[in-house]
Amino acid sequence: MQIGIEQKQTQSQVLGQQLQQALFLLKMNALELNDYLGGMVVENPVLEMTEPENLFGNAGAFRVRMGTDVSQAGQSGGVRSNEGFFEIADSEGLKDELLQQLDIRGLEPKELLAAKTIIDSLDDRSYFTEPLSEIERLCDASAEQVQKALEAVQSLDPVGVGARSLQESLKLQLERRQVQDPCVYKILEGFLEELAHAKYAAIAAKLHISVRRVKEYAQLIKSLWPGVSNDAKREEIQYVYPEITIVRNGDDLEVQLDERRLPKLTINPEYRKAAEQDKAAKDYLKEQYIKANRIVSSLELWKTMLRRVAEKIVTVQKPFFLEEKPLAPMRLADLAEELGVNVSTVSRAVAGKYLICDRGVFSLKHFFVRSLPTSQEKPVSSDYVHEAIRELLEKDSSLSDSAMTRLLNERGINIARRTVAKYRMKMGIAPVYRRKQKV
Repeated sequence: MQIGIEQKQTQSQVLGQQLQQALFLLKMNALELNDYLGGMVVENPVLEMTEPENLFGNAGAFRVRMGTDVSQAGQSGGVRSNEGFFEIADSEGLKDELLQQLDIRGLEPKELLAAKTIIDSLDDRSYFTEPLSEIERLCDASAEQVQKALEAVQSLDPVGVGARSLQESLKLQLERRQVQDPCVYKILEGFLEELAHAKYAAIAAKLHISVRRVKEYAQLIKSLWPGVSNDAKREEIQYVYPEITIVRNGDDLEVQLDERRLPKLTINPEYRKAAEQDKAAKDYLKEQYIKANRIVSSLELWKTMLRRVAEKIVTVQKPFFLEEKPLAPMRLADLAEELGVNVSTVSRAVAGKYLICDRGVFSLKHFFVRSLPTSQEKPVSSDYVHEAIRELLEKDSSLSDSAMTRLLNERGINIARRTVAKYRMKMGIAPVYRRKQKV
C-alpha cells in the first residue's frame, strides 16, 4: 500500500514539472525562446542546440515601441516603416507588471483567477470594458469574488488601470490623490461634456458654486490622464519578428511556422556512457537527461500550440485576410474551448507573438475582439463598428455621436451613444464641434 502511494506521488510530481516547464516556455516569443534555450544549453551538458539558420529571415527585423496602438497600426496596414525597421505595438510589458503586483495582493484562488482574466481583457487604454457577468462565467466565480478582483486590479499601478469608463478612470486618479471635494466628483459624473465645451457658467449654476471654482476643478481634471497608456508611455524599444507567416494561394490561406528561425535541440547520448563509467556522476547526469527531455518536449508543445492557435485565428478571420473585411468577434475563451485547453494556455500562446501577412504585421491578440449585439443573425465585432463609423464620417463629417448612433441602430447594431463616442475617441477622431471648426 505504501509503495503504491509513493509511486503515484512521484508520477504526479513529474507531470507537474513537465507542465510547468511547457507553460513557462509557451508565454515566450521566439526571440525570448532563443535566449532562454541558449542559457539552458550552457547549464545542461547533455543538451545541445543548433542556432537558427536565419533568425530574422526575409521579413526583416521589427522594432516595437512600447505604448503604441496595435489596433490603429493594423487598420492602416499593420506596420510603419522607419529606417528599415517597422514600428508596431506591444502592451505585454504593462500586463506583466500588473500580474507581478497582483501576486502580492493576497487574493483567494478564484479572486486571483478573475483578476488575471480581467488584466488579460484590458483594452489598449487599459480599460476593462467586458461585463462582469462574463468574468463570473469564465472563472466560475461569484459576483462578490469578481467585484473584489476588479477592485484589486484597480488598486494596481499605474493608477487608472481597470477602469470601466473615462469617468471611472478619472475618479480612480482623484481618489489616489486623496481628493475629497464632492463637487469635482459631481462634475465627473454629470458634466464632462459641458466641461469639454468650457460651459463653466452652466456648470456653476447647476452646482450652485462660483465660476472660479469650476475653472479650478477644470484645471484639476485636465491634469489627469484619460487612459493608462498616456500615463505610462514607454520609450523602450524591443525587436521582434513574426513567428507566423500567412501565405495566400488564391482563396486559400496557409499558416507557416518558419522553424528555420527556431533553435533545434538535441540530446547528446555520449554522456550516458560516461555515467556508466563514473558512478559519482551517474545521479547528476540522470537528472540532466530528465531536464533536457523536459525542455525538448516543451519546445515541441510551443510549436504545436502556436500553429494550432494561428490556424484557428485564420479560420475565423479569413475575410480579414482575403477581403480586408473587419475582424469577426472572437474571444480567448471561445478558442480555448475549440482547442480543448484552458483559456490561460491560449493567453500564453498568443502573448507577445506576431504574424505577418499581405496586410502587414499584427499581434496575435489583435484578432481577439468582443462582439456587440445586433438584430442580425450574426453578432458583429467592435472592429466592424469602427469601420462603420469611419464610413459614416467619410460620407458626412458633420455627423454627431447621436446621429451616428441612430444610423448604426438602423443598421441593426444595438449600440449606445457613449459607446460610439468611446470608439470615435479611440480612433483619434475629434468631436463634431471641432470637426466643424476645421471646415
